[in-house]
Amino acid sequence: MKVLLAVDQSRNSLAAAHWVQGLHLSANSVVYILDIVEIKQWPEWTAFDDASQFRDKIAAVWEKATTKARRFISRLADSLSRPRLEVRTDVVEGIPGVEILTAIDQHQIDLVVVGAKGLSGMKRFLLGSVSEWVLSDATCSVLVVRGDPRWIRRKARNMRVLLAADGSQDSQRAVTLFKSLNFPKSTHLNILHVVETPDSLTRMAYGFTGHLRATQLTAAIKQTGEQMGEILLQETRRTLGRRKLCIEAKVTEGHAADEILKAIKQTRADLVVVGSRGLTGLRRFLLGSVAHKVARNSSCSVLIVR
Repeated sequence: MKVLLAVDQSRNSLAAAHWVQGLHLSANSVVYILDIVEIKQWPEWTAFDDASQFRDKIAAVWEKATTKARRFISRLADSLSRPRLEVRTDVVEGIPGVEILTAIDQHQIDLVVVGAKGLSGMKRFLLGSVSEWVLSDATCSVLVVRGDPRWIRRKARNMRVLLAADGSQDSQRAVTLFKSLNFPKSTHLNILHVVETPDSLTRMAYGFTGHLRATQLTAAIKQTGEQMGEILLQETRRTLGRRKLCIEAKVTEGHAADEILKAIKQTRADLVVVGSRGLTGLRRFLLGSVAHKVARNSSCSVLIVR
């Protein structure tokens, strides 16, 4: 597996590195650590500067920033280093979102790991932020890290993971990716399937069949959804149960994003894993889509699988 860890020397970058440490990547994986130096204040041109002096000032600012960045990612590389895991580092100057997306394509990355806030101090995603940009345009899976893993803060060995399963291709890939990351056997996994009856279908049923028939039809759809959900959870549990994880499975009813967010709080999850599209067939995130809403509002780290 090829993993890109995008850092900017913030606390969230350190938390992202802790997550990569805890993922137990398979043998012969490669981790690329990319530090994007975004210099927001260049030296001013004064009346006493000629062109060469001004170039020297710019070079000095760049050298100071890159030296600091190299030291930072060197420490991260040392912390991640272990047998049969290759760690590569790079420092670039530019627009973070652009450089991350460029590195994803250049190295054919399978998973990119980014902090939720970076150095900007934003309390949540804002349209145009680096994390949002990567979420919207990355061609690979994305792990958005919110602070240090909770199991580290709890000083506990077991990680709590919530896996949202809906039977879609991306959901199936989420199960496959979860298996490949080799989470510890002490991991507690909650698998959630949400039965969602579209409001438009309900309104249509009431319009064509009347109240009684519409109620019966809606109930039948929900019952079928619950039965299919139980079958899906059994299959998912069988697939992952070979790892001897502690697994619980649940079928619930409602709007998918709302139920996932509710389950995150109920299970005190450290990580939620969702497919990027679900059964909607969207080619990218749209504001309000399930994956995007979960990423924006989750209190824990989010792994969105493409």
